[in-house]
Amino acid sequence: MRRQRGFSLLELSVSLVVLGLVALLILRFLGQAQQEQRGTAQRELLQRADDALLAFAMINSRLPCPAAAGGNGEEDCGLGQVGVLPYRSLGLPDLGARRVRYGVLRRAASEASDDADLAVSRDRFQPLAIVAQKSYIAMPTTYAHVNGLDLCQALRTATRLAPDAGYLHTTLPAQPGTLGRHIAYAVALPGDGAFGGQQASTSPAFDSPQRASTPDFRDQVLAVGNEQLWARMRCGDNLSAGGHAHFNAALAASMLRTALYDYKQQLAVSKKLAEANVASAAAAILGGAAATADSAGGTADTASESLASTGAMSWRVSLAAIATAGALAVTVTAAALQAQAVKANDQAKQAYEDVEPLITEADLLQPLVLEQAQADDATGMY
Repeated sequence: MRRQRGFSLLELSVSLVVLGLVALLILRFLGQAQQEQRGTAQRELLQRADDALLAFAMINSRLPCPAAAGGNGEEDCGLGQVGVLPYRSLGLPDLGARRVRYGVLRRAASEASDDADLAVSRDRFQPLAIVAQKSYIAMPTTYAHVNGLDLCQALRTATRLAPDAGYLHTTLPAQPGTLGRHIAYAVALPGDGAFGGQQASTSPAFDSPQRASTPDFRDQVLAVGNEQLWARMRCGDNLSAGGHAHFNAALAASMLRTALYDYKQQLAVSKKLAEANVASAAAAILGGAAATADSAGGTADTASESLASTGAMSWRVSLAAIATAGALAVTVTAAALQAQAVKANDQAKQAYEDVEPLITEADLLQPLVLEQAQADDATGMY
């Protein structure tokens, strides 16, 4: 008889165990692959939301307000700082965007210079500009031009404000309950169907994107800080050029115009002094001539007396001659001084005449530069 061979009970048991382990590994691999695929899709959705938020801010000079949960995806600025992503206002067609938790910093203030409500368009930027043409006083000035420069100013203000848990912020990565830093905006998606951590609350807090995943926490968070949004919008370059450089040039043009008018007044004084010096030199010449004539007459009288006294008064003749020579020297010196005074007077008159065209050009330049600075403020980021 032939011997029939098959699996023994032990071999069958071992095979079943191996097959079970393989099936377990396959299921775990498939679960991890599915979870990784879901995480990739979530990150891509959050990245699209981030791109849409940046584009909205660049176009509207503000960030959008949150939308109501279960609503139509339109922003609702009465909700405060946290809600769901206003996907319809952003133009996102992905219906998955309605599950995105969204928060925006809304730290309002009565004074525009202290306002950091990033969801409101407001004229916050106040360049230093000339406001009084006669006194040339420069003061922080608003021109009612609301654009990206004003959003940049709000971001600058937000970076200077003290931490406050009542406003949008992220928590520390290793301490989820501790305030970390203020942020401009944040978006988040739940990892397993429901939010965990800070996203599960109604507070204006988001977990740090660096928080480690755990079985109880798999939320995906993307947060953009005030400094980060400042850099992405190139606020530094735009504020330096359109906000400060052009207004500084306008201020310099006004100061130059004022300096030229002051210089003209100084030249007028110099011209008067030069005219006075010419008159003084002329008077000195007349005085010297009179003294010379008087000394000459005295010399003649002294000579007559010397002859009458048979030479006894001859020494007085020498003194009279010296006096006459001194008076003549004074006249010659006064004439030389008069020539110098006339030359200085001519130079003062010429300088006074030369400054007039410069003042005319400054009068034309100053309003043009200020007008260009105001146009740059109106242009904003573009």
